[in-house]
Amino acid sequence: MIVAMPDPEHVLLIHEYAAGFDDYALTLPKGLVDPGEDIVTAANRELMEECGMGAHTIEPLIELSLAPNYMNHCMHVLLARDLYEQRLPGDEPEPLVVETHAINDLTALLAREDFHEARAIAALFIARERIKTAQSSSQWW
Repeated sequence: MIVAMPDPEHVLLIHEYAAGFDDYALTLPKGLVDPGEDIVTAANRELMEECGMGAHTIEPLIELSLAPNYMNHCMHVLLARDLYEQRLPGDEPEPLVVETHAINDLTALLAREDFHEARAIAALFIARERIKTAQSSSQWW
């Protein structure tokens, strides 16, 4: 899962079909790591496929467990900055709609009916806190 930031105040989200809900959901770009890829390479590829953007800087943010009482499955969350336009063909059945949102206004996102994926919500809150810490020490952007 990728928290992609085109600038220090905004994050890219995608509107994609969520089969489990039989509806569209607003979420972060994400995908699988293909054989031979590391998580940074996979994140950059998925970002290009889903958002039409690549990133010069991608760093691991956190690893989240999804349902530890039921399965041993984790989601790597990466933070992508220094974006540039680059599109790769993906495996989505239809073009994804990309939206830009303010990372400091997560309350507005939570008020939306189509923004409800827990791992995306957690990733955005964690990224926002990491950014605040980095900005206060002048290590951001």
